[in-house]
Amino acid sequence: MMSVSDFISLPKIDAHNHLNLGMRYASYAPWAGFYIPDFPRKLNGLGEMHEIIGQYTRPRAKTAKDITNLLSLSIQDAVADGVSILEGSVDIQFVGHCGSIENFLKMVQDIQAKFSTRIDFRPELGMGKTFDMEKIRAWVPACLESGLFKSIDLYGPEIEDGIEDFDEIYKLAGKLGIKKKAHVGEFSNAASVRNFIEFFDLDEVQHGIGAVQDESVMQFIKDRKLRLNICPASNVMLGAVKSLADHPIKQLVAAGINVSIATDDLLFFNRTVAEQSADLVEAGTLTKEQIKTIFESNTAEYVK
Repeated sequence: MMSVSDFISLPKIDAHNHLNLGMRYASYAPWAGFYIPDFPRKLNGLGEMHEIIGQYTRPRAKTAKDITNLLSLSIQDAVADGVSILEGSVDIQFVGHCGSIENFLKMVQDIQAKFSTRIDFRPELGMGKTFDMEKIRAWVPACLESGLFKSIDLYGPEIEDGIEDFDEIYKLAGKLGIKKKAHVGEFSNAASVRNFIEFFDLDEVQHGIGAVQDESVMQFIKDRKLRLNICPASNVMLGAVKSLADHPIKQLVAAGINVSIATDDLLFFNRTVAEQSADLVEAGTLTKEQIKTIFESNTAEYVK
């Protein structure tokens, strides 16, 4: 049996990490100066999670310094978990906190430089589907063209309504050689996973576990050699999956689909990549050999 410390010692990636929520609660609370009642805990889906964000975490992050601190706390906790490559999402809304695109880019560059000897932090530009579309159109192109962001991600309701608004942004990302991701298939079905992949010509999927509902969609993902960046603890704690023992990652790995194990929002789900790996082994979902193969395959993708 491998312990958590054994998994910490292995080179690995975290390719699904929202950095404003990517730190331990034990790291967050002393900085925030308050406690969130009965937290972390199992939640009634994304709705309850967003209630906590709206009541507690979003109001606490008001300034550029606040954002810098949040991102730094998250990266520090990734380092502590032995993550070697971090594709951490930085939300486009933080341009507003920084006062300008230039200040936003400098903030991210400075954080990247600060941790450069400890982790390969590859900034990802995150966009919420419900965020002000005028600001997205005004801010995103310059951020992508800066060369700072290595990937782009879209999150929010897992529905196809409104995705056409982001078509030009994803086409620009493709032209610039920026990796294209989107959230789909945590709660939505296999058809939605395929539709998102085709519409945006995705390189990777954030979640994507709904694909197990349709073998043809799993084969489609396998044929396109796409990676699903899966967050088992998140899926269980939000009620998308009944238990780790029942987690679809077992089917996906058995089908030969490329996956990674990721944290999503460590603040809420309190399980690092290494801890989730140990949990999956203990639950009988994956073997330690399968997880070691996942880690090795993931890190090999970044070797030039």
